[in-house]
Amino acid sequence: MIGLFAVDEKGNLLARRLFQKEPTKIAEALANFASGKRFNELEGLIGELRKKGYEDVSTSQPNKATEFVRENFRKLAIELKFVKNQAELNNLLSAVGVASSKAAITKVGRRDKLIIQAVSAFNDLDRILNLMSERIREWYGLHYPEFRPAEHEKFIEAIVKYGNREKFEKFTTSMGMQLVAEDIAILQRYAARLKELYVLRSELEKYLNALVPTEMPNMSALLGPILAARLLAQAGSLEKLAKMPSSTVQLLGAEKALFKALRTKGKEVKVPKFGILFTHPDISSAPKEQQGKIARLLAAKVSIAARTDFYTKEDRSKELIEDYRRKLEEARKAG
Repeated sequence: MIGLFAVDEKGNLLARRLFQKEPTKIAEALANFASGKRFNELEGLIGELRKKGYEDVSTSQPNKATEFVRENFRKLAIELKFVKNQAELNNLLSAVGVASSKAAITKVGRRDKLIIQAVSAFNDLDRILNLMSERIREWYGLHYPEFRPAEHEKFIEAIVKYGNREKFEKFTTSMGMQLVAEDIAILQRYAARLKELYVLRSELEKYLNALVPTEMPNMSALLGPILAARLLAQAGSLEKLAKMPSSTVQLLGAEKALFKALRTKGKEVKVPKFGILFTHPDISSAPKEQQGKIARLLAAKVSIAARTDFYTKEDRSKELIEDYRRKLEEARKAG
């Protein structure tokens, strides 16, 4: 942790490049070296060796230099005046460890936090849009109650486009009240802002559909990006989700119902069989008597997918899905 050293096959020290005595710089250099990246100290060391006539320079690990540094770095640190004594060296090593941990969290651990914030914003928008859409339906219904398209977005777009009911292409008559220009103007402004929120929701959905498969390829393939992100948000982090037993994963999102059932033990309160996993079509569309069994099966596969995504990020989705589908068919036939 004090620098880079080059030795020959017999273990003789040929050259060295000491790091700057700053924990963050040392942590960065060690991370670069571990990942095989070229950086200033390494380039300088290789350049010095080649000037001395050493063309065959290897940086693969482990090697003679690794053994040399492991056995001698405390002694070298003092002899080369990198530190004054062992106490200073211990403090420096501790600081480097902290800096390395912070760097690892910054580079790796924050991506799942981005997903959690994005899907939470997506969920907030869903709630807000539903409330605002219901409000404008009631409001505009005073003017044109006969206009009732099922989709909120089509309803809003029509208000933005036409405003007054008499401007609708197929308008003939209505039982609603007449509105003056100021009434129509405020309704159209409200609808226009609402339309923008629907566009924002669509953009967030596209963002999640791109980000989630990158960070959680197995969970995304198994559940779909949005449900995978929602499950992650319920868990709090990918690490927490990866460490959860499948029985806990199965009930994520149903905590209130579970606690209520536990508090009212002995009374007729059913313990929930699933949380937000219920929104997966394999569960929600299944016969009621099969839903619990399918939820357990899906939760078990989600647990494996979460562990794979957290610990390796290896894409094993094809294998997981094939095994899940096979067991799902068996569960459906068993009834």
